[in-house]
Amino acid sequence: MKKRVVKTIKSCKLIKPVTVKEGDNIIEVAKKIHNFQERRIFVVSKKNSPVGIISIVDINDRVVALGKDLKKTKAKDVMSYPLNLILDIEEPVEEAAKKMILKDNYYCPVVNKGVLKGLVTYASMINCYKNGKC
Repeated sequence: MKKRVVKTIKSCKLIKPVTVKEGDNIIEVAKKIHNFQERRIFVVSKKNSPVGIISIVDINDRVVALGKDLKKTKAKDVMSYPLNLILDIEEPVEEAAKKMILKDNYYCPVVNKGVLKGLVTYASMINCYKNGKC
């Protein structure tokens, strides 16, 4: 009988995340979003743990539309938190995919001992699980 190998998120190709620190002001956040052509950006703690996410809609609705001071408003003041799903790098791909479907996340932050290592997508998990292309 052939032993079934359980693939973990570690086996998947991770995307390098674009991040900002909690204390970065909204001008820095917006510039990073613009420079990397993203629609959202992850906020990390001093220990590089994911703590929140900021979208361009968040910046518009929570800062610009309310006339807040861009230099004084920090990422932590605008971010959506807590994140609804963070995956551990040792988590089995099958379990991670189920969680992502349940939470309606098409990509998700991956941590190792609390430290952000990258983002995993449905596509990278499917490739890893079905084709062994990690």
